[in-house]
Amino acid sequence: MKKYLKNFILKSEKGQAIILIAFAFVGLIAMVGLVTDTGLLLIEYGKLKRSVDAAAIGAAQQYRVESGSDEINKEALENAAINFLNLNQVQNISNVIVNSCEDTGADRPALCNPDPVNKPMDNRKLVQVTASSDVRFGFLRVLGFESITLTATSVGEAVTLDLVLILDTSAQMSYETGSEGDCTVGANPNTCLRPEADDDPRICNLASAPNDKYPSKPWIGTCQPLLAVKEVALEFIETMYFPYDRAAIITFTSQTPGGDRTPVELMPLTSDKDTIIDEITNIKVFEPQLCDGVATPGEGSCIRVINGNYINTICEIFEVNPDDPDMDPSSCPSSNIGGTLVRAANALQGSGDTTKMRPESFWVVLLLSSGPANATDPDGDGEFPYGYCPRNTWPTYAPEWVAWCRDAYPSTRHDDNDVVASYYYPPNNTTYTNLSIYDADDYARDMADQLASLISPQGVTIYTIGLGAAVDDLQQIAGNPNVLATNPDTGELEPPPAEALLEYIAEEAGGPDINHGQYFFAPDKQSLSAIFDRIAKNIATKISQ
Repeated sequence: MKKYLKNFILKSEKGQAIILIAFAFVGLIAMVGLVTDTGLLLIEYGKLKRSVDAAAIGAAQQYRVESGSDEINKEALENAAINFLNLNQVQNISNVIVNSCEDTGADRPALCNPDPVNKPMDNRKLVQVTASSDVRFGFLRVLGFESITLTATSVGEAVTLDLVLILDTSAQMSYETGSEGDCTVGANPNTCLRPEADDDPRICNLASAPNDKYPSKPWIGTCQPLLAVKEVALEFIETMYFPYDRAAIITFTSQTPGGDRTPVELMPLTSDKDTIIDEITNIKVFEPQLCDGVATPGEGSCIRVINGNYINTICEIFEVNPDDPDMDPSSCPSSNIGGTLVRAANALQGSGDTTKMRPESFWVVLLLSSGPANATDPDGDGEFPYGYCPRNTWPTYAPEWVAWCRDAYPSTRHDDNDVVASYYYPPNNTTYTNLSIYDADDYARDMADQLASLISPQGVTIYTIGLGAAVDDLQQIAGNPNVLATNPDTGELEPPPAEALLEYIAEEAGGPDINHGQYFFAPDKQSLSAIFDRIAKNIATKISQ
């Protein structure tokens, strides 16, 4: 009996061992499956999250309006998100949801600014992408767990845009309104009379024209090519998204009859689209006072009229006293490009109110000019009360005179304390010593450097447009097309002064670390629209830093 019981007990223990081993294997598989499939889940979730992050950024790049529309294209946001998910090869994608403030109705979730009109500083272009992916288990299927659904969410942000638009309003911006004619300084007034008076800024600034885009807001001022510039400027504004984006406007000159050539911040940064449209439609060409035959230092340029006919805008102090060695023409030129850049920097910083500055937005300046710089702001110590205009650029001093306030060598840059040893002027047998050679081109480059590096780390992005044939003209000596300026050190031809300056401002100012823009040449007003459109598309692809 004892032997029987002993054998029975031994046999039953063997059966328990088999059961225990079986359970142990199940537990082992569960542990291996937990470790292996958990690792798989982490890998798949990381892959999904990175893909959703990319999808959110891709969708944010589509957060813009097309010209002629006031709403973003929601379908474009969704397509961009899905394309990025597919590009990253996320398998079994399901339930892709793309949200932005525009489709959230009255709920106003975290994507929205509750008061976008009255608190524009809080506006942000946010796109939220949520996507799910089904992941099948490996080992855990033994335990009956087939798969799990992972979900990831990410928010992409397109930059809010702070744009400063700088427009050339100098006298030449009305010279295509009427008939052609040679009315440059020194031309015979009897041969340059224009049969039509339309080029007179006193007339074309007052005229009005229908505005096809905004019939209730007719164009005030028909001066050409300024009117064409205003038309494409409005097209550009239509690509901005208000009230998220903001725009400011700087003009080369004052906007009042009989005004001066000082650059004007016509409008500080605003997100009010109607205000921006109103200001653009009303921009005018520089309209100085009428010439009175009296040469008054510092009075600036004036409109010359002969026998009731408009001739052109001249510098009267030079016309009356062309041989006076102390004739200072510095108050006459009206292309103070450096001064407009100073005012652009001020606008981006809130125009004196730093609470209105948005350093996290994308700071852009778009400058359009029809010629080189030939004027500056006054210096700080009073030596140049009408702006930097060294004597080596005055006709009575410069045997190679090219233009007032700008020397013949744009490739040579000077500092504001650079001087030349002396000038000898034979008519009065006088030698002038230690005279500054810092000119309007030097000043514009310095102001461009300051503007471009205004905000770190990416800097201010500047785009420039040169309008008209004068922009890419080679540097001439004394107005003689047969004598071109050559660099005294290299013997090479000097580059076109306007184009060289505009290229520098857009593509070099501030140094190599700046997020530079691009220079565009527009030979005529018909080519402007495509350039503005190209710049708008470039800006629209920017995402938040």
